[in-house]
Amino acid sequence: MSDLELTLLFSLTAAVLALLAWVAVAILNRRLRDARDQNSELQQQIDLVRQSISGLTAGAVGVDRRMRQLAAREKVLSERQETYEIQQADEQPYGHAIRLVQQGAGAHRLVQELELSESEAELIVRLHGQRDTA
Repeated sequence: MSDLELTLLFSLTAAVLALLAWVAVAILNRRLRDARDQNSELQQQIDLVRQSISGLTAGAVGVDRRMRQLAAREKVLSERQETYEIQQADEQPYGHAIRLVQQGAGAHRLVQELELSESEAELIVRLHGQRDTA
């Protein structure tokens, strides 16, 4: 082969290699652009997830505050109910005893049926029993 042919061959080889390099660079450039687009989409999705988490967190804080308020209110109501039930339990035998005495029951019956002490039964009879009007 002559020097001219070798030079042409080298030039042609260099041109082909340059063309292949340019094609490779173009392909890589395209992939890089696609990757950037995907990265941008992923970033948008991440931002959306962050906003959703912020909203959920704010909502959870509000729910937590409301739950604490409800728990405090429930405690107050429970204490009131317990106090009321204690009062009702304390008053119930006496209320029943007063009704029995008004119907004519004596102290002995109150002791037997309502398990009151004799002094309690006698006091209820004196206070609420039938009075003789002579």
